[in-house]
Amino acid sequence: MKKIVVGADPFGFTVKEEVKKYLEGRGYEVLDVGTLDEEHPVDYYKVGSEVGKRISSGEYPQGIIFCGTGMGVNIVANKYKGVYCGLCESVMSARLCKIINNCNVLSIGGLFNGGYKAVQMVEAFLDAEFSIGFSEAAPEALQDGLKGVKEIEESIYGK
Repeated sequence: MKKIVVGADPFGFTVKEEVKKYLEGRGYEVLDVGTLDEEHPVDYYKVGSEVGKRISSGEYPQGIIFCGTGMGVNIVANKYKGVYCGLCESVMSARLCKIINNCNVLSIGGLFNGGYKAVQMVEAFLDAEFSIGFSEAAPEALQDGLKGVKEIEESIYGK
């Protein structure tokens, strides 16, 4: 079964719930790190950290995170080694963050995107493949770019 981790602060909660239903309908085993209900909010930095840890450790291969703008959870998740979180506001950017940058986490702003659009973004993200489907750059160039990013990451964090 495919696994994915999701999380949201209160501003992304409603959109996350719609996306979660979609993911379960696609057969994903979904770990929700919160906010789980309106009475028990989880701050954006805790959501970003919980998802970041699970991706960085290899426990989960990909994740979807939400907050009001998508920026807060994005900043925190990207602090973790091996996490490539793309903040996206369109279906095309969600697709291209995987194709061009090999993002393994998608960040969506709940204040700017409703459930329908967020589901379309998630679908585009999940269905995209790294370095395939972007005619403006050769797959090798995209792969070389990712290699360069990983080298920088190793110089900062070590292997």
